[in-house]
Amino acid sequence: MTSKGGSRHLKRLAAPRSWVIRRKAAKFIEKPSPGPHSLETSITLGNLLTDVLKYCKTSREVRLVLRDGLVRVDGMTRRTSDFPIGLMDVVEFPTFGETYRILVGRWQRFIPVKIGADEKGFKLCRIQGKAIVKGGLPLYSLHDGRIYLAPKDGEGFGTGWSLKIGLPKGDLLGHIPLGEGVAAGAVAGRNCGRWGTVERLAPHSVGGESLIEIASFDGGKYLTPARHLFVIGDSKPWIKLPIGAVA
Repeated sequence: MTSKGGSRHLKRLAAPRSWVIRRKAAKFIEKPSPGPHSLETSITLGNLLTDVLKYCKTSREVRLVLRDGLVRVDGMTRRTSDFPIGLMDVVEFPTFGETYRILVGRWQRFIPVKIGADEKGFKLCRIQGKAIVKGGLPLYSLHDGRIYLAPKDGEGFGTGWSLKIGLPKGDLLGHIPLGEGVAAGAVAGRNCGRWGTVERLAPHSVGGESLIEIASFDGGKYLTPARHLFVIGDSKPWIKLPIGAVA
């Protein structure tokens, strides 16, 4: 017999280290469904409710909460516990008026940051790649699986830039270019979760990759590959950062 796709099972011990879970509580854990984020860069909505936010104690409680439509992700009601949640997603609980933006810290572990009404209407998306499609229209692929089809005569964007996307419609509200002086930070690697200001864009060597020098808000400087960088503001961050990571 031939394979019918990837495994639907995931053992707790084999789960990505970014997951905040009790590794030996049981043998298996719910696996994220295919969606806007990959397995390595996401957790399930059920895991967010039980192990991160601790709003629910059991899977049954999670199913009841989601069944009643009490959780919105990026402005849309989600009813499945295996929906993948990742970087910059906005998770809202309209019943009791709380909203969180998902950021990352050490070991790429997810940190929910409580935000106000002024921030819940948008998210920042990193441009992962770009192409020209039929009609000469520029198409940009974003880090959360979205695509943005820009007007032919519109302003062009570059890889590594960030777009300010309105929620839930997905309309473009603004953009942040990658350059010296912008607020940014590493979302992977050794310095994951350290936010600061871009000091210098180091040119890449032959066979190497571009490095970015960051002056961290917590003091000191560090280098990170361009593929790990996420731009979050021009001169100041456009989003609320975790306690201890602000300018």
